[in-house]
Amino acid sequence: MSKTYKLTRVLLFKVLSNEVRLKLVDALVNGERTVNELCKAIEEEQTRVSHELRCLVVCGVVNYRRDGRQIEYSLNKRSVLPILAAAEKHVEKFGERMEGCEMISEARRMKISAIKV
Repeated sequence: MSKTYKLTRVLLFKVLSNEVRLKLVDALVNGERTVNELCKAIEEEQTRVSHELRCLVVCGVVNYRRDGRQIEYSLNKRSVLPILAAAEKHVEKFGERMEGCEMISEARRMKISAIKV
């Protein structure tokens, strides 16, 4: 396995480790949405949503298409849904252990059970 490949995998997990980006991914699981619809769905400001969507598009997690003056965003389901399914299985099995991990700074600052799912 090349060093570039390993670093790219790290980048994928960094993309998905951002709470706002993960909320956007979850909001797109059931179909296309515009920026305004996503803002309402995840209760974030338009500038933040647009910024995070740009990252998700560049990294291939989200697709977009223009529909007149609107841009419709959709999840790259073919590659992302298997990742989400694997993450869900992992959390079901190891979630409590992950909450107690001292190496993950977020686990020290918040309770995993307090995150809205």
